[in-house]
Amino acid sequence: MASRSILLLVFVINYSSGSLVPIEREDDTTIAVLLTTSSPQTITVTPTRPNTTICFDIVGCFNNNDPFNNANNELPQSPDFINTHFLLYTSLDETIPEILNYTDDSTIKNSKINPSLPFRIIVHGFTNNRDSAWISPLRQELFKKDPCNVLVVDWEHGAKFPFYQNAVANTRLVGKQLALLIKKIHDISGLAFDNVHCIGHSLGSHICGYASNPDDNSNDDTKFGRISGLDPAGPFFEGKNKAVRLDKGDAKFVDSIHTNTEVAFGLGLGMKEACGHIDFYANGGTSQPGCPSIGNLISSVLGGQSESAYEQSSCSHGRAHGYFIESINAKCPYTAFPCHDYKSFIEGKCIDPPCSGTGCGYMGFTSPFSNGRGTMYLNTRSTYPFCGEQ
Repeated sequence: MASRSILLLVFVINYSSGSLVPIEREDDTTIAVLLTTSSPQTITVTPTRPNTTICFDIVGCFNNNDPFNNANNELPQSPDFINTHFLLYTSLDETIPEILNYTDDSTIKNSKINPSLPFRIIVHGFTNNRDSAWISPLRQELFKKDPCNVLVVDWEHGAKFPFYQNAVANTRLVGKQLALLIKKIHDISGLAFDNVHCIGHSLGSHICGYASNPDDNSNDDTKFGRISGLDPAGPFFEGKNKAVRLDKGDAKFVDSIHTNTEVAFGLGLGMKEACGHIDFYANGGTSQPGCPSIGNLISSVLGGQSESAYEQSSCSHGRAHGYFIESINAKCPYTAFPCHDYKSFIEGKCIDPPCSGTGCGYMGFTSPFSNGRGTMYLNTRSTYPFCGEQ
């Protein structure tokens, strides 16, 4: 085999369609086979681009100089190609959305936005869209909690399979678009930035960070009140400069739920490193109970059992939004405990019934109302309802 060959180890990258298996090529292009419930597909990781800058009307310019070379030097695709839609739901109409546009002030002026109510944003990740199964339940639970505005960000065309690195690069542009829209809403309606809560799953977590802190040094007065990262995407973000990933400096309060951070063999869709004021590692943060284990996934991939591979690639990663949705109106508080690591936690060395000292945390919607900060661990049930006593 020529020395130029590239071997891509098992790298689970598609959130809803399957899992990747390595093959080798004697050129500069890495190809991986995607096992699905129907037939194999391929995903291409292209060679690194040279350093350059690309500019678009209104949203401005983007370069791939360090640290923005994390997507293999890929640059965002055009706003016309990504075709981002902003769908506003309000307490006056919880089911039929209004379409907002940062280039058309009339869509904001004529909308039913109530700036005195919480403004909550939902942002999906790779291969998802406005119709993904978790979006509607999350929106419904938010309205059940209290009157509010809910904005769903649909960037489906920029998040499509098979080019994950393009989707990573596109998070910057979608984040900038969202930042422009929220600034317009602030200027027109008087919406306070503190009233904004951005809830992002996977790549959507990083979009929330870009939107709240577009220049990585934004004035605190213009940062969102809160960002909730639901298993923030790990590939191309893990270990990178905080300017290109979600970080606690991106909002007044940042909470993250980690559910799929397994690093063995490169597996894991979520980011392992802490990125918030409080980070919850549910069941250790790797694979979740009721979901296939990493060992099972490897066996399934090597054995060509695409059904099992599909389940693992989506189950643990998606459990983050399942936990968050349940936490909004549940009586069970998802109590989590500060601990050095998960091993110490399961050995009972960190559970403090009174939650004294640094304090316990509440995973999910109510996390700002706990005293706990830092790294937290908790266990969950394997089936709904997931929240249970520790």
